[in-house]
Amino acid sequence: MKIAITGASGYIGSHAVDHALKKGYKVRILLRNDINRPDWAEKNVEIFKGDIRNEEALIPFLTGVDYLIHCAAVNTPFSKRRKDILESNVEGVKLVLRTAQKQGVKKIVYTGSAAALGCAGKGKMNNEDTAFNLWNASTDYERSKYLGEKAALELFKNEGVPVAIAEPAAAVGPGDVKPTYTGILIMDLINGKIPAYFDMRHNFVDVRDVAYGHLLVLEKGNIGERYLLCGNDNIRMSEYFKMICEMTGKKPPRFVLPLWMVYPMAWGFKLLWKLTGIEPYIRLSTVRRARLDLHYDNAKAKQQLGYNPRPLKEAIRDELQWMIAHGYLKNVALKNNEAD
Repeated sequence: MKIAITGASGYIGSHAVDHALKKGYKVRILLRNDINRPDWAEKNVEIFKGDIRNEEALIPFLTGVDYLIHCAAVNTPFSKRRKDILESNVEGVKLVLRTAQKQGVKKIVYTGSAAALGCAGKGKMNNEDTAFNLWNASTDYERSKYLGEKAALELFKNEGVPVAIAEPAAAVGPGDVKPTYTGILIMDLINGKIPAYFDMRHNFVDVRDVAYGHLLVLEKGNIGERYLLCGNDNIRMSEYFKMICEMTGKKPPRFVLPLWMVYPMAWGFKLLWKLTGIEPYIRLSTVRRARLDLHYDNAKAKQQLGYNPRPLKEAIRDELQWMIAHGYLKNVALKNNEAD
């Protein structure tokens, strides 16, 4: 069986390629013209070049494949890239899914996001059935993932596009080449660039489990449904920072700012952005989400797919080891037995 994967140079997509190869699939990937990955060719991966917003590039890429995992997206909170975000993450999704259907692809897994879910109530558990109600507490990227999922489900209902949705939480673990915002957060923490922060709840999950979860959605998931690929723990940022600092012997940030103090600061940064175009250091949408104490539940993926994410400490330790080995972290050594 042949599987096509977009976003293969990205964090989740690269691991999805590895898992697909291990499971015996023939793999085809689509890379932008400015990206070169000779390592994939060495693994007998078929490489096509092009943009997901270009149908002429998509048609040959999707011809003759059985399945598609569509990971590609513009992942940035920067408002100055709003046009790119919407073109790729909403209109691009429609084009890719429709083209895949026309080329006879049997099943599609689209990478959505836990951010596309809403809030069932402050501190309450959210899952695949929680309707999105966080427009004013979302960045352009988060809004685009909601709109992309909405478009995918409408294509399933109205046009019969055979798509299921994988919804990752914040991914951590090895292989964050770019790095993503979770990787930058770890580096900034260890390098002492976070003197203060405001505490909020997050759900982190190992990127390898997210990628493997995409294959589980492909093989076991129902079309027209969403599967939340999050971790087992909904932890506060203070707990997350403590884990990392205990593993590296670093000191956590000294100051924790209360939300009542951060909220007016976020309004100030928003005003500064409107006047100068400087992206906010603290985003109003993030503070609004922090006040909701969001929790996420992976019970559906566990019960229906056999999804089983590893402990967060293991994911963090493996990411730290990878960052040290690849020069992202310097003069850092991990302490022994901290992952037990």
